[in-house]
Amino acid sequence: MNSDNKIFATAKKCSQLASKMCLEFKHGVDSQTLKKDKTWVTEADKNIEAELRKIIFENHPDHSILGEEQGGSVNCEKDAYTWILDPIDGTFSFVHNIPFYSSLIAVLKEGKPIIGFAALPALNITMSAMKGSGVFINDEPYSRNKLVGNPLIELIATADPYRFYLENKGEFIQELYSDNYKTRTYPDALGYYLLLNGSIKAFIDPKVEIWDVAPFHVILPEAGFAIHNWEGNAILQKGNSIAYPIDTQNLPINCSNIVELAKRFA
Repeated sequence: MNSDNKIFATAKKCSQLASKMCLEFKHGVDSQTLKKDKTWVTEADKNIEAELRKIIFENHPDHSILGEEQGGSVNCEKDAYTWILDPIDGTFSFVHNIPFYSSLIAVLKEGKPIIGFAALPALNITMSAMKGSGVFINDEPYSRNKLVGNPLIELIATADPYRFYLENKGEFIQELYSDNYKTRTYPDALGYYLLLNGSIKAFIDPKVEIWDVAPFHVILPEAGFAIHNWEGNAILQKGNSIAYPIDTQNLPINCSNIVELAKRFA
């Protein structure tokens, strides 16, 4: 087993454990609190990241880790690996016992994403990919649904509308939810899964941290989709995000107007 395959195996083990721990959380009993930024954190968030860090350090002691709960940094030096951990993405859904939350894990080499896992535990869905090796859904090779890019697909998905207002992008969300478009809220990893499934034509998020999108910077390109900020920069970074299917010329399929609309509000 080469180095990257070994890392992929560790990431898979971490993803499975994170999913298991999410499902073991006792809603209404186990602790949950608001952080200083007014976002939720639960006992599960903290415990999952702590356990994942143990596994990573046991198997790859020279790797760096950046996690939402315990921090860290990205090591961009030659041959350096960094793990990006978001134990529970969509904690707002999680604390309300809505099954749209996920657990996200990515591995960067020299600062660039090479491995991604995105699990939706309550929906029994796991998306995974390693750069150059394709995408898997629940360990089965992903094949592009014929609905992807189909002009009959009208839906645009967004993160929660309030997030647009927090980022002073209220005009953008008002336009998306006007009678000019057909838009629904399918937040976080669920939006990306629906994109892969061909159920939506694009997914738009006005506020992302690195750990929110790192796995999808591997999963989506491997599946023939684009992901970048509204200005068109595909480098993994904090900011905003749009994702959509592309053709063999890297051009948007059935959503070029949405991509241009995002640029207007960048």
